[in-house]
Amino acid sequence: METTTDSLRIHAGTEPGPNPNGEFVLYWMQGVAMRTTGNPALTFAIEQANLMGVPVLLYQGLRPDYPWASDRIHTFILQAAVDLYQGFARRGIQYAFYLDGGDHSSGPSPLVSLARRAKLVVTEFFPTFIQPRQLRGLRERVETPVVAVDASTLVPLRYLDLEYATARAIRPVLHRALPHYLVPISTPEPSHRRRIELPFDEHLNGSSTSGDLAALIATLDIDHAVAPSPTVVGGERAAWDRLDRFVTKGLPRYLERNDPNLDVTSRLSPHLHFGTIGIADVLLRAQQAGPADQFAKFLDEALVWRELAFNTVYFNRRHRSLGAVPEWARRELEAHSDDPRASRYDLATLESGRTHEELWNAAQQSLVKYGELHNYVRMLWGKSVLLWTASAAEALRLLEHLNHRYALDGRDPCSYGGILWCFGRYDRPFYRRPILGTVRYMSLKAARDKFDVPAYIRGI
Repeated sequence: METTTDSLRIHAGTEPGPNPNGEFVLYWMQGVAMRTTGNPALTFAIEQANLMGVPVLLYQGLRPDYPWASDRIHTFILQAAVDLYQGFARRGIQYAFYLDGGDHSSGPSPLVSLARRAKLVVTEFFPTFIQPRQLRGLRERVETPVVAVDASTLVPLRYLDLEYATARAIRPVLHRALPHYLVPISTPEPSHRRRIELPFDEHLNGSSTSGDLAALIATLDIDHAVAPSPTVVGGERAAWDRLDRFVTKGLPRYLERNDPNLDVTSRLSPHLHFGTIGIADVLLRAQQAGPADQFAKFLDEALVWRELAFNTVYFNRRHRSLGAVPEWARRELEAHSDDPRASRYDLATLESGRTHEELWNAAQQSLVKYGELHNYVRMLWGKSVLLWTASAAEALRLLEHLNHRYALDGRDPCSYGGILWCFGRYDRPFYRRPILGTVRYMSLKAARDKFDVPAYIRGI
């Protein structure tokens, strides 16, 4: 296929060439690249439509039955969808959002119906959560070729040909790729525009209000106990506003980022997860803003550690289990599995933040209330659960649930990278301790020497 998109971003299936009877190129948005610019999948879709002489149609659907479906996640996605309606309307590109109410007829879904009418389907490649299964499912149901494009990473996943065990190992590889990949992503204009008839009614548009979204969500069979975040709004505009705030107020003090009371981190992880802003745009804007030493540390966090997590999830199918933890760490945790626990907590106690540790409870309340958790506090939060459960496997299961149910940046490769780090992934052995063995220990009490813990607790 002729394209300016790097071939390493393209994950094609085994289907034959384009559907000769197709009416358009369908870009199926799966909720991980919800942006109108800086989007390699969108670029590829428009390029192919122009080459084939047909319009491009952007379609996104949202089901009520994905794992951890809630008012919080639905609201963020719908807020982003309203921005997309506005942004694509300005460019004369048709975008259609289908809100699935869960009432399925016996006929094909809107996605399958549209895919069968398309010359080509383009979507995003995402290595975890429901996206791999959805991609396989569509390819099994239609003869139209379905091409997935890596739109979440700076350096394409296929650029790396093996699974890296540490940040130290992957860092030079990623840095060598920077001159080629840390560049703006072009977005061509469609050369053919024509309104496509849809097989469903649209319940959203660019004028939908927050009240409209709430009314729609109230009708769905999802988790209404997890309310929308009062501090994090979805959409491209909110993402760029957040980036502007970070480079002017946070980045100049980024070396102080481990103090959660200072609010100097980017807080862009929800936007990067849903793709309302691209990592290339974030890094280019931060590089331009400087200062150089602060940007270098941000680059290490946003590039090296983030893409290390993507690398793990892409290559390791066991990333949701202890199978992704290094053998030495699994051996240590197993050897200390019978060590007595001073405290044991079940899911209900943890979820409601009713442990004996005030800092941990505040961290959990941050997740529950806001859908956010400061990265340093998140490490303390995760390590503690390992000390309070019967086994490492149970701790991993609980952390996955607590993170994915409440965190807006959950269900992401970085979620698994962070959780697995608590169990020894990407790390080395330390001094031996009960329960953990030589897996790194982090103390909630010692955190008081690093930042004002009472102030953090008061602020939640």
